[in-house]
Amino acid sequence: MKTIKASALLILALMTCNSSLALTTDFSQQAKISADNQYIDIGKSVAIYRGNVKITQGSITVTADRLEIYNHGNKGLELMVLSGKPARFSQTVDDGTVISAQANEVRFERGSNIIKLSSQAQLTWGKNTVNGELITYDMLRKLLNADGDANKENQVTTILQPNEKVK
Repeated sequence: MKTIKASALLILALMTCNSSLALTTDFSQQAKISADNQYIDIGKSVAIYRGNVKITQGSITVTADRLEIYNHGNKGLELMVLSGKPARFSQTVDDGTVISAQANEVRFERGSNIIKLSSQAQLTWGKNTVNGELITYDMLRKLLNADGDANKENQVTTILQPNEKVK
């Protein structure tokens, strides 16, 4: 039972770690995790959700084929791994802008507050988009780093929309 509560808290940590950016009401609402299957190894503090994984909390929506949560008894040092074709995250911020991300794998390292999107990664803030093979976002320092693939066949691509007020 402790692991179930811990896994729910980990999901909340992922969604609330940068509350100044999120829709204020998101964090006063419950988080709901649904999946076709849930497996918990209490001894190893690992929770695995499989098949049609969906997490909702206010404006936050996360979908994936699989979610693995590793706790190892180190509160604040959890690792969450979402995988899918792709795994997706979206959230509305207070100004109404939607932030979304997708990749075949999304890793959230709670101890360092770093999110890593890998394999066909895309991050969108409003209408602006960054695509790459690996996108790393440090939520505390607000630093984004994007890399193309190792074979240099696909470079990082950023698309910035023009100022709508200039015509």
